Amino acid sequence: MKNELNFEIFRRAFSSRIEVAAAVGSALQPPSNNLDRLKTAVSGLEVEVSKLGQGEVENQYRAYLAGVGLFVVLAEWKHALRSAEPDAQRFISSAKIKASEMDVAAAYGGSTRLSRFLDQVEALVDSEDLKDLVCHLSRWQLPLPMFVEVPNQGHTGLRVPISDKAAQKPEKLDTTVAFLKFDIDGEPAQKWNYMVPGTAYDLTIEVRVSNWPKGAHTLDLIPVTVETREQEWLPKFRFERPEGKGPFSLTGTKRAILEVAHSFGSRPYEFKYAAEFDDTSSCRKVAIVGHRQLRLEGTDVASNPLTGFSNVDQHLLGLRDRLRSFPGLHPSDLANTMVVLGGLGNIAAQALKQGTFSAGTSERLFQEKATELLRNRAEIGENLQGHQEAAGGITDLTFMDVPIELKVENDKVLYPNDFKKYFDQTAAYALGLGKRIGVLVVLETSEKAAPVGAPEDDIEFFVHQVGQSAIAIVVVVVRGGFPKPSAYSKGVSSKKRS
Repeated sequence: MKNELNFEIFRRAFSSRIEVAAAVGSALQPPSNNLDRLKTAVSGLEVEVSKLGQGEVENQYRAYLAGVGLFVVLAEWKHALRSAEPDAQRFISSAKIKASEMDVAAAYGGSTRLSRFLDQVEALVDSEDLKDLVCHLSRWQLPLPMFVEVPNQGHTGLRVPISDKAAQKPEKLDTTVAFLKFDIDGEPAQKWNYMVPGTAYDLTIEVRVSNWPKGAHTLDLIPVTVETREQEWLPKFRFERPEGKGPFSLTGTKRAILEVAHSFGSRPYEFKYAAEFDDTSSCRKVAIVGHRQLRLEGTDVASNPLTGFSNVDQHLLGLRDRLRSFPGLHPSDLANTMVVLGGLGNIAAQALKQGTFSAGTSERLFQEKATELLRNRAEIGENLQGHQEAAGGITDLTFMDVPIELKVENDKVLYPNDFKKYFDQTAAYALGLGKRIGVLVVLETSEKAAPVGAPEDDIEFFVHQVGQSAIAIVVVVVRGGFPKPSAYSKGVSSKKRS
C-alpha cells in the first residue's frame, strides 16, 4: 500500500460524499424522486470508496457508506408506508438484520459514529424516528480525503522515483461497473414492469465505469436468466472504449420483446445483467455494483381474461404484484387466491352490471349463490369446499385450503376498509389451515338510489396482525340493493316535476 497526496481521489470522493449529504435531508419526503436522488448519490459514493485501500480515513468513509446504505433501505420503508404498500415492514426488518450483522470493529475500524447509528436503527419503532437518523447523518463529520491509502501496483521495498517511468510497471487499477438505471419506453423501471407479450419496447440502460481496463476495447452487458430461451428476449449491449479518462457514463437503447405470455398466477420473468470486458489482464479486479435485475410481467389478460371484465383484471394484476412481496406467502397460495379472486371479481362486476342481489338478501342465500357461481368456473369446480373445520370453527368456503369467509351487511353503504371487525375471524381460519392469506367477501345490500363506485374499487388487500403473525386479508365487496338503471332517470324526472 502507499500513502500519497491524491487530488483526483479527493475531488471525486469528497464530491460524492457532498451529494449524499445533500440528498439525505429530503429523501424521506415525497415525491419518490427524492429517494431516487439519494440512491444515485450513494451508488456514486460506493464507486469511489471501492477504490480506497486500508487506513483510518478510508475506514471512516466505509463506515459512512454503510450508514447511508442502511438509511436508503429505511427511506424505502417510509415511502412504502406512505403508499400503503402491504409489504412495507420488510424494509425495516431488512435494515435491522443488516445492522445486527455488521462487524464494526473488524470492517470499519471500530467507528463509534457507525456503532451509535446502528443502535438507533435497531431501536426504531415508528417512521417518525427516522428524523433522528437524518440528524445523525447530517452531523457525521469526515476528514478530507487528501492523503489516503491506494493500492500499490509496484514492487514492495524501495520506491521507484515517479519520474523514472521506464523502470515502473504499468499500474493496475480496480474497475467498478455501476448500474445506474433502466428505462422502459422512457419511464424508469419499477419493481414490477408490465410488458404486453409480442410487443416491442425500448429498453435503455445506463452504467458508470470508474476505470476502463487497459487493453480492453469493449464492455458487454449480457442478460442472464434461468431459461436460455428467455435470454434472447432482452437485448445485449456493447460499448466501445470511450476517449479520455474515467469515470465514464454509458447509455444504450435497444428493443426488448417478451415472446411468450405466462399464466396469471406464475412468477414474473426475472433477468439480471452481467458486465464483461473483452480483456481484463491489466485490471486487478472488476466489481459490479448497483441494481441490475429486471422483473418483467408477461400476463396477457386480453387473450386470457381472469374475470371477463378488463377493468377488474387490470386491478387484480396490481393487487397480485403487491401480494407477491408479502413476507411468508407461498407462491402456490398466491396462485390459488388469484383463481378465487377471478371468480369473485366476476361476481362483483356482474352484481353491479345486472343487479344480481336485491336489498335485504340473507347470508344463506348469498352463500348458496356465491358457491354456485364459483363452482361453475372450470378452474375452481370441485376444489371449492364448504364448512371445513379450522381454528375451532367452521369456515364458509375454502379453495385449496385458502379460507373464504362470507358476510352480509344490509344497513348502509360500506367500503373494504369498513369491515375490519371480521379480520380476526378470517385470519384465525387462515392460520388454522396453515395459510398466510384469507379472503373476506361481503355482500352489501342496503337500498340505493344511485350507483355506487366501480368493482375494482371494492377489492382491496390489508395486512392484519395476529400476535406475532401477519396475515394478508383480501376484501371483496359485492354490491346489491340496486334499482333497475332506468329507475335512476325516472327518479330524476319525478324530482323535476315536483
